Amino acid sequence: MEPSKLSDEDKKQVIDIWKTIVGVQQHFNDIEMRIRSMFVTVLVALIASIGFLMDKKLAFPVWIFSVQFATIVPLVGAIATCLFYFMDRYWYHRLLVGSVNHAIEIEKKYKDEIPELSLSDAIGKESPYRPRGRLIRFVAWLVVREARYRETGNLHSDAKIELFYKPIVLLLLVATVVIAVMGGVTFAQQTTWKWWDFTLPV
Repeated sequence: MEPSKLSDEDKKQVIDIWKTIVGVQQHFNDIEMRIRSMFVTVLVALIASIGFLMDKKLAFPVWIFSVQFATIVPLVGAIATCLFYFMDRYWYHRLLVGSVNHAIEIEKKYKDEIPELSLSDAIGKESPYRPRGRLIRFVAWLVVREARYRETGNLHSDAKIELFYKPIVLLLLVATVVIAVMGGVTFAQQTTWKWWDFTLPV
């Protein structure tokens, strides 16, 4: 089918296909937004639980140490953040990018006959963002490894996902260390230790 010879019926079919692809884009974008919304909810609950556990000073024994639950929760949160990141970027975002690229191919093929089909291309041009402010630039420099950002300094969709999740992972890991150093991990109180019957610390 040559673009220069499209009939009205052909144009209608192309537009219907394009609408379907855009609908697929919206579907995957909606899933990604739900994942991020769920992540924020989990993160807020995580922070609240850390405060509660620090106040209660609940702990469990690990060999000769007493480890507060408040020390472990941020570490679990960092692992959970990595799982959200993987599901977002490498699962659904890949599907979204595929549907966007397919829509752009259609838009390029029929841009002379149907110039109105330019939504995906227009969004792609407006998507890149150059970080402003010293703090955001430093954080982006620290955590973003996406190639286009390293080459141009602009954050595209993949880089934005990195900037959304990776600082949270770092903060949670730092929180784990800080809580541990500030009393989250201590030597357990010991009873008289008898080497001949291997009485363990209690």
